[in-house]
Amino acid sequence: MNTTEIIHIGSEKQLFLNDRWFSSQRGITFCVNPPTKCEQVIFADKPWEKSGILMYNSVIEHDDMYYLFYDTSVLAVDGENFGRSICYAVSTDGVNWEKPNVGLYTWRGIKENNIVLPGCNGSIMVDPNGSEEQRFKSLSLVIENSMWPDSKGAVAGWYGDKLFLELYLCTSTDGIHWKRHTPCALPFFHDTQNVLLYDTRLQKYVAYVRWSGDGRTIARVEMEDPMKLPWSFKDHPDAVRGPGLSRQRIGDELQTVLKSDELDPPDTDLYTPGVHQYPWAQDAYFSFTTPYRHYPVGDTTNTTLYGKDERGRFQNDGPVEIQLAVSQDGINWTRPDRKPYVGLGLSGSLDGGQVYMTQGMIRKGDEIWQYYAGTRHTHGVPDPKREGSGIHRLKQRLDGFISADADHTGAEFTTPLLTFSGENLKLNADCSAMGEIWVEILDEQNRPIPGYTQEDSISVERNHIAASVFWKKRDNVGELIGRPVRLHFKLRACKLYAFQFEIKA
Repeated sequence: MNTTEIIHIGSEKQLFLNDRWFSSQRGITFCVNPPTKCEQVIFADKPWEKSGILMYNSVIEHDDMYYLFYDTSVLAVDGENFGRSICYAVSTDGVNWEKPNVGLYTWRGIKENNIVLPGCNGSIMVDPNGSEEQRFKSLSLVIENSMWPDSKGAVAGWYGDKLFLELYLCTSTDGIHWKRHTPCALPFFHDTQNVLLYDTRLQKYVAYVRWSGDGRTIARVEMEDPMKLPWSFKDHPDAVRGPGLSRQRIGDELQTVLKSDELDPPDTDLYTPGVHQYPWAQDAYFSFTTPYRHYPVGDTTNTTLYGKDERGRFQNDGPVEIQLAVSQDGINWTRPDRKPYVGLGLSGSLDGGQVYMTQGMIRKGDEIWQYYAGTRHTHGVPDPKREGSGIHRLKQRLDGFISADADHTGAEFTTPLLTFSGENLKLNADCSAMGEIWVEILDEQNRPIPGYTQEDSISVERNHIAASVFWKKRDNVGELIGRPVRLHFKLRACKLYAFQFEIKA
């Protein structure tokens, strides 16, 4: 026996992200399962939000509360241009949100507002290892004339009248009062929503950022301590910076991990990272990335050319949807099913032109709640009012993002050798009324173990988040703990999301 071929899973939940669990298979397909679109939860109902609620938002669960940091186009504050800014909302249930008046920045004479990060867009996390003063962290792009209080409480511009577009780390004890740290984390122009997370598998911090090359791509940087600035990247002696501009990209300074390919339509790129390490299963990473299909640019000065077809009239224009990419390590990614995870609504609806995923997810019992923002218009079409803009809730089944599917003709697969430490085999599966799943356990020589054969198996049927697997004379697998075995699944008309050997409570 070659012990290097044995996968030790303990009692951790295992998802079906790729063919890792198939030493052989027949008839199995991977399927991305879109969430249910629910109600709109954040509305542009404040005077400083009149230019709209935009795309780059973060939701966090912390201390029995939910925090939503959302992206607005605030325009001017005390005569200075904040550009895009981050506002703050809180909730006890994830559906009904309040916008507290934090009173930090004055917008057209109104100081009672919820602006917390002026002149920034980015993502926000709660650091499980951070000090109390640095519990909240934001990886933010500084845009236009950002105005923050200095050490004396006065408002002053960071860089005068320069347009400075580098990526900065900001920290906060409460999500309201923020401090910017210098030098910048990365001296490049990254645009859109960049992500910082703590990877519990690596026990390191990882940033996923928008990069460039063949269109928009996603790159990755890892570090032991995000507070040690700047973060490590490959330097190039030819890199230069123009007046007030970020460092120009010269080569492969960062590790590109996800980009469009030949299976995408021509002139498509991936807009935002949307990377999450899924906390309720082992070795599971999701990227809710946003493919952007560019329209060819026509003669923008001659509108009579377009007639009934406006495509190509505007620069940098096209529709944007949310797709799902998956990974076991956060480095090697695949998109096993290119259908939308969150697709566009009907043309003319609030999400009929673009959709973008909010960073973060919250668990509510056997459901995962996510949030997204959308627009009626495509990417390059001017829409200064963004009427009706806001943030909407999504509802997903626990572990339900992607599944190993069998149709009505049946399918089967056998896992590699594995060992486990839990007594109860549980399946997250939807068999509805016509489907069933049988599980047989094999030894190292691929022989059925007495008592756990196909003939002994009692099928799992209907729809369960954690259905127990039984055999005619066995109601648990405790006697097989630590023994290398293979699982042989036989399936019909079902979706299998996950399996787990749970430890008895």
